[in-house]
Amino acid sequence: MDIKEYSNGEITVLWKAEKCIHAGVCVKSLPEVYNPKERPWIKPENATSAAIIEQVSNCPSGALSIKPIIKIEREDNGKKGRFVIYENDEFAGEMTYTWAGESKFIIDHTGVEEKFGGKGFGNKLLMQSVEYARKKDIKIIPLCPFAKKVFDKDDSIKDVRA
Repeated sequence: MDIKEYSNGEITVLWKAEKCIHAGVCVKSLPEVYNPKERPWIKPENATSAAIIEQVSNCPSGALSIKPIIKIEREDNGKKGRFVIYENDEFAGEMTYTWAGESKFIIDHTGVEEKFGGKGFGNKLLMQSVEYARKKDIKIIPLCPFAKKVFDKDDSIKDVRA
C-alpha cells in the first residue's frame, strides 16, 4: 500500500490513496490544508496541529491518519535508571537497568504495555540503550531475557556487550 507523508514539523499526516473514497470531508473542513488541485495536495503547515488532528479523526474512509510521535527518554539516579518510551505522550514501556560500576550497566527488565505490543518498542528501547552505551563508551550486561535474546542474535551490537 502506497502511503504518503506530509509534516508540519509537529505532526505527520499519513494518506493511503487506495483507501480514499474522495468524500471531500477533508477539503470542506480545511481547504487551506487540503487542495487536490495543487501539489503537494496536503499542506499541514497551513493549519494548527490540533485542527488537523480533529479533521483527520473525521475522515470517513480512514485514508488519513496521524503518524504516532514516538519519544524515548532516559532517567538515571546514579544507581539505577531506565529508558522510557512514549507514543503521543502516553507511557508505552520501559527498559530498566542497574549500574555495575562506572563503565557498565545491567539491563534487568524490558516491558511494553499490552496496547502497544507488536510495534517494536522493546527493540527501540534496546537500541536506544546501545546508542547511549556507544556514546559513553560503556558496556551492557543483558540480564533481561528479551535483551539477552536480542544481543545473542544481533552481531551489530556485540561491541557494547560486557
